[in-house]
Amino acid sequence: MQKPFITQPKLFVSASDLNHPILRSLDDTEALLEWSEIEKSLSSIYASNTGRPSYPLLTLFRALLLGTWYRLSDVQLAQCWYRDLLFRKFCHLELGGAVPEASTLRRFRTRLVEHRL
Repeated sequence: MQKPFITQPKLFVSASDLNHPILRSLDDTEALLEWSEIEKSLSSIYASNTGRPSYPLLTLFRALLLGTWYRLSDVQLAQCWYRDLLFRKFCHLELGGAVPEASTLRRFRTRLVEHRL
């Protein structure tokens, strides 16, 4: 007798899942860029220490890179974070943590333009 198909997903991702070669496909790209220099350039965007904490600037910048490389709208990119471990890893987002919404990406892009970055 055939076993029934189980539709309940795993509750946890194993360490071996996180070390799968497909999740390392952007590692070479990450190694090419000088992230500390990019972060210095972005630091002027959010100078205030008051208010709600924002997402790390490099997380948002990495997100915009992914959106450009994969031709995704802000909405599509925000949706990808819920299903794509590669995108979460590249943007340094925790597995169970919050992800930026499309409106956050739009506001960040607007600030980049305002600051001519």
